[in-house]
Amino acid sequence: MTNRVSVLIVARPGRMRAGLRALLRMIPTIELVGQVDQGLAAPERVTQARPALVLLDSSLPFAEMELALRQIKAEWPQTQCIVVADNIPQQGLAQAAGADGVLLKGFATETLFTTIDEVLARIDRPADGE
Repeated sequence: MTNRVSVLIVARPGRMRAGLRALLRMIPTIELVGQVDQGLAAPERVTQARPALVLLDSSLPFAEMELALRQIKAEWPQTQCIVVADNIPQQGLAQAAGADGVLLKGFATETLFTTIDEVLARIDRPADGE
């Protein structure tokens, strides 16, 4: 990643959100453009900030997070979304809702960084068949 990448965190206040924020600050090319406490407020914030990446945490009620993910991908399909899921069933639901990447809680820091790099690389190259 050579350009600045704008990132929005969608998570309730707490350890996970603080941890994500701290980890993202370690990446010099990341610019945090905000945090949202409720999934239902996320699409509006995405419209305002137009982040390249949205990180959604399952600390939100899952149905709320899933709805926010679907709305973001419908309105801003180029916005990449990574979901932090609690378990395998949530991982599958997040993928079905359009998540570009899913991490299971307990992930290693390097896994977060690698996932971000992989997801953001998709912005620069078209999908197969395009």
